[in-house]
Amino acid sequence: MTALAHLSTVAALSLVAVSAFAGPVPGGASGVLDPSNPCNVANWKITGAIPSASYAGTIPSLATPINATSCAGVYTGNEGPALNPSPNLGYLNDGLLNGQYGLLSPTQFIQSSQLLPLQNPGAPVDPGWIMLGQLNGNAGQLSYSMVTPQGGTAFSLGDVLKYTQTQTSNVGGTWQLEVDPDIKAIFASLNLFSRSNFDHLAFSVKSSTNWAVYDFDFTKMGGQFDLGIPYTLKGSWTMDTDFENDKGKDQDISHISVWARDPITVAEVPEPASVLLMGLGLMGLAAMRRRV
Repeated sequence: MTALAHLSTVAALSLVAVSAFAGPVPGGASGVLDPSNPCNVANWKITGAIPSASYAGTIPSLATPINATSCAGVYTGNEGPALNPSPNLGYLNDGLLNGQYGLLSPTQFIQSSQLLPLQNPGAPVDPGWIMLGQLNGNAGQLSYSMVTPQGGTAFSLGDVLKYTQTQTSNVGGTWQLEVDPDIKAIFASLNLFSRSNFDHLAFSVKSSTNWAVYDFDFTKMGGQFDLGIPYTLKGSWTMDTDFENDKGKDQDISHISVWARDPITVAEVPEPASVLLMGLGLMGLAAMRRRV
């Protein structure tokens, strides 16, 4: 195949990925954009990072809190039916951020050139988002998702990470994502580990009859952390203005879901992103889904 023909094939497959959605849409799943109430990227922030207890060195600190790099919404409807991805490997139409039911475009937070050939080598149609878990209410810990390689054993992401959220005011609080410092050894013992990284972290937030998604694109945030150090990532959240009821009062969280996008190889992500995300230690999930 000539280079021109290959590029044409890739472009065609990418177009299919953007336009193809699994259907039909189940009852209750909907997302109608409210143009009068756009989401606010400042409502979800990264405020810092700390190394694991086993790390004795020092790390650079964040100069200021970092707002989400983009957001989608606020939508009127219910994204709940798209929060049960299976096998949860980042495939097109498997989960909300992968385009399931057409609630979000598969390229909502990425470019078509970033789509991945996960199910079919040479066919870049998969967005690559993995759902880490779901939390009901304003505070608590995620109910962790499973990832299930084809022909393999389901693995709970709660075995290698911990997400907790607190409420410190009527409409806001903090969140924290902690990764097991032994994640490398855990995946190696399962013959699943492969050096990899995540280039996005996103939060889908539902309140009453509305929902929105807040995305952190690490390729746009600069390199501030060292490679290979397990971190706990910290942040803050608020429901201020995005989810007001008809009386102008901010509402509580019904549920959130947390997502990370795996670009498969470090080479596909600019160096600053690989520095931050490899430091977080969110590695190995790509290996699990590539063993299909």
